[in-house]
This record gives sequence, C-alpha cells and structure tokens, in this order.
Amino acid sequence: MRILTLNTHSLIEKNYDKKLKVFLDVIEKHRPSIIALQEVMQPKFNTELEFTDGLTICGKIPAKVGNHALNALLELKSRGLKYHCVWLGIKKAYEIFDEGLCFFTDKKIEGIDIIDVSKIDRYDNWKTRKALGIKIDNIWYYNVHLGWWDDKDSPQQEEIERINQKIDLSKEAWVMGDFNFPDHEINRGYDMMCEKWFDTYYLADERDDGITVEGKIDGWESRERKRIDYIFTNRKKKIEKSQVIFNGKNEEVISDHFGIMLN
Repeated sequence: MRILTLNTHSLIEKNYDKKLKVFLDVIEKHRPSIIALQEVMQPKFNTELEFTDGLTICGKIPAKVGNHALNALLELKSRGLKYHCVWLGIKKAYEIFDEGLCFFTDKKIEGIDIIDVSKIDRYDNWKTRKALGIKIDNIWYYNVHLGWWDDKDSPQQEEIERINQKIDLSKEAWVMGDFNFPDHEINRGYDMMCEKWFDTYYLADERDDGITVEGKIDGWESRERKRIDYIFTNRKKKIEKSQVIFNGKNEEVISDHFGIMLN
C-alpha cells in the first residue's frame, strides 16, 4: 500500500492554486492509498457549507467555503479519482484560519478515532494538538502534528505518552505526520518514539537522505537541514522504498515541509 504524508501549509502558501495543482498531479500520478495531511486550513470567517460533497467532518468545527481538503477532494473527483476524505478541525491559526488534519484514502474506512494529544484543548490556543485516526482493513492509521520537546505548556514527552496510551499497541498501527523532533537529538522525542515504534525510513530497502525541512520555518529558527516528518509503524514491516517528495528534486516544492512517500 502506498502511503504519503505532508505538512501542507495549505492556504497560507503563496501561489496556492498552482501548488494545489502540483499536489493533485502527483496524487493522480502515484495514486497513494493513504494520504495524511497536516495544517489543512479553511478561512475562519467564510460561510459554513450546507453540503460537504463527500467530505466527512469530525470534531466541533464545521466545514466552510474554501476548505483546503474539500478543494482537493473536488478536484480529485473531477479527474475521476475516487477518494474519501476525513477532516478534523482543531484550532485557530494565523488569526484568520481554522486549522486541522485530514486523511484521503481510496479504501473503505471502517472507523474514525480522535485522540487528545495535548493537555490543552482550546480552539483559540495554537498549542492544542490532536491525532486523527482511520481504520482500514482492521488496521488503524493515525495522523499527527506534535508540539515541541521543551514546551512548558504541553511538553512533547507528554504528547508522545498520550499517543502510546491511546493507541492499541497490541495490534498493528501506523502513526505519521509532522512530529517536530529531529532524528539526531539524543534522548528526546525521536528516541522516545522509537521505544515503541519502528521508523519506516530504516525499514525500507531503498531510501534517500530523508530530509523534510531545509532552512528556517515557523517554530524552527535553525536553518540546518533536518528530518522531522515521519511514518512509524509498530510492526517490523517490509518497505520497498521510502522517498522524500515535493522537495524540488522529486516533484516541485509546495510547502515549507517536504513530504514522505512509502511504497
């Protein structure tokens, strides 16, 4: 099964329409079965949608005109691609957006789960973090966007602990997204995550440099190249290839993060 994860930066990106088209072209080309997107926004002050055209809405925030997930879903449908989409609105972003997580899949969704990852759960607090899960063929796939290790209000250590507590690790599960921890930092988020999860980058028979961020972005003043986006599984699976995508080498850059695609 081909899996893709990307922190989209979505509506805040310059040349949004062009970048959305690049994204859609890549989806049409590679046809991933599971697509996990973070920072999936909609204009906060736009009109609520009466019909969501197949977009499943989770949580308390209704879908509004201009929702990035719905924009992508409608375009995929216009190309004859049959995807289901689940969007979870979580919090306010940049004062003018609602921000959340979403999954696209061409498989049948058997269940949906929401995990409160941060101890903060307020729409108007940007440190609010949740995980969105979908169940496919009796396997749970979770989409996350974590905070930072040294955060005093919601330490990353506690967020990882909640993920491990809420997901049934006795069964096969996957967690993917923007984890906000570099893999080279010792005894911090990456090492803690790897106590219970396998990094699919190292399970892959073929892999590239894995770098998903280059230069300064929101929350990271350092300009060093780093790997902070991952796909983890709790079973030692055979992975043919792990590759960075949307990095300017393998498809155009469309966000401040690059994506990861597994084959």
